[in-house]
Amino acid sequence: MKRFLNYVALACIALGMASCVQDLNTEPIDPNSSTSFNQDRMFTKCYSCMALIGQSGPGENSDVEDIDAGTSGFYRTIWYCNELTTDEAWWIWNDAESKEMNTTNWTGTNTMIRAIYTRLNLNIKYCNHYLKYASRESVEDQNRIAEVRWIRAFHIFYLMDMYLYAPLITEESTDYPHFLPRHEIYAWLVNELKDLTNELPATRVSKYRVGKSAAQLLLARIYLNADVYNAYNPNWVEKSALQGAIDMSNEVINGPHQLVENNITTDSNFVYTAYQQLFMGDNDRDDVIKESIFQIYQDGLYAQSYASSMMLIGANRCQGMIAWGIESEWHSMRTSPTLVDKFLKPMNIQRETAKNMVYNEYEMPAKLHDDRAILCSDGLQTGYTFTIKGNQDLGDTKYMFDCWAGCKFTGVYSTASLPKLSPRQSPSWPDTDIPMLRLAEAYLIHGEALARKSGNWNDALTDVNIIRARAHADAFTSLTEEMMLDEWCREFYYEGRRRIDLIRFNRFFGPKSDQYRYGWEGRMGKNDQRTNWSDTDPFFTTGTPEYMNWFPVPSEDKRSNPNFKTDVEGDAQNTFAAQGGDGYNY
Repeated sequence: MKRFLNYVALACIALGMASCVQDLNTEPIDPNSSTSFNQDRMFTKCYSCMALIGQSGPGENSDVEDIDAGTSGFYRTIWYCNELTTDEAWWIWNDAESKEMNTTNWTGTNTMIRAIYTRLNLNIKYCNHYLKYASRESVEDQNRIAEVRWIRAFHIFYLMDMYLYAPLITEESTDYPHFLPRHEIYAWLVNELKDLTNELPATRVSKYRVGKSAAQLLLARIYLNADVYNAYNPNWVEKSALQGAIDMSNEVINGPHQLVENNITTDSNFVYTAYQQLFMGDNDRDDVIKESIFQIYQDGLYAQSYASSMMLIGANRCQGMIAWGIESEWHSMRTSPTLVDKFLKPMNIQRETAKNMVYNEYEMPAKLHDDRAILCSDGLQTGYTFTIKGNQDLGDTKYMFDCWAGCKFTGVYSTASLPKLSPRQSPSWPDTDIPMLRLAEAYLIHGEALARKSGNWNDALTDVNIIRARAHADAFTSLTEEMMLDEWCREFYYEGRRRIDLIRFNRFFGPKSDQYRYGWEGRMGKNDQRTNWSDTDPFFTTGTPEYMNWFPVPSEDKRSNPNFKTDVEGDAQNTFAAQGGDGYNY
């Protein structure tokens, strides 16, 4: 990798992640040298590299170069790739990289795709540095070793998921890395995570550190998607990993974590639902974080970032909307009409009727009988009226109102009464943590894996209805494949995973996706109503190419790494050997 910069140890978040070290003036640390190794700082860096962009602040001196620093963080890069390419969100600022994703025009020069590739490999390098030099003497030392191995595996998972071929770097080296097909990375990950289910502590050392459940849930996720990752594995047996998904998700369900199920009532008798509390400024409360299996730490004073919850909160707001706990408003993102449809459909509400539904984000859940419908269709004091058009006009505040606003994430505390600002630490930065793995996923994995194994989608009913009951949504009496996919959307929209689910259900790209090809805005920037499409549109006549189910290895890395062509084009199983190795041209 040619883009690794400034290998520094960040002493921003304390080892227990419960308090913050205020002095950020740490000395640079080179992962290829042990002369300045500081075990405590480097352990902290392995966690904090998922929360912050670098060493100096929220908008400068990112560890990743050649991209706007504020967009270069771990979560934001993952989020862009897994959300803006799908049916859930539009980024309406006229940023080239986000526009390419929204309109299905990305290439190997897309700066966001290059950033996530670099960020993942860089953070893996931090972990390898720690694993090479850290002590293994005490129980705490051994816990830390296992946790950093899990952090490394978490990053390798995203490399496997996002790329057809990727480096698997498990030790320090100055050599150019070799590339492996994703099914070989899958095999390594399964073995690593199986081992970590024994090595990680049964209960996490502190609420921001991972325990055994993190390995179990990540393994369950990988098993559920195993047929995708092994599509070009000549020895793979379809559905052979489903029992593993059932077993691992069951372990998580029966483990120490619990769904948040209790509403909270403020002194002014305002009610915040259990689901809302998962995404609020005080979602680190003990009675809320019990659902979180891994949560990225955010702090309005000492962990400021434009690449985490600030992006999710500020991007969906503009002046005149109900207070959202911080002062920042970007008016840069809105939902897609197809996301709104996921909540209209169970109520048998058509879009034409929904145009007359004018409610704020605190009223909408009751109107749609689902606590998860934290959507705003009320222009309030903005001067605009929300519609459900979803057209592709960029770069102007007014276009934020072409669909309902997604207000799931907020900086407001659950102890605050609407519409007052929350008792926050900073007026400009949220304390809202990012839930990356939570117990609800285990229930949906368990249900879906049971249904896929038996061939009967009704076998997922029990697990799906547990999740729906928490959201005060009506129980289903029967289930179809489409309903299962929609339930994943309703529970996890805006959480940076939609693309993964669409691919598993054959609803993303390639010939298997035909039935859903025109089901959302974004593919070539069209409105999702089929009658508006031209019969001569190439996506209409020829379909979307399969290789867009993964992202291109950045063109610069293809050219500069002499191993890429040898590894990728020399693979006898590589269908795309003549097309850039992964289907994308250099």
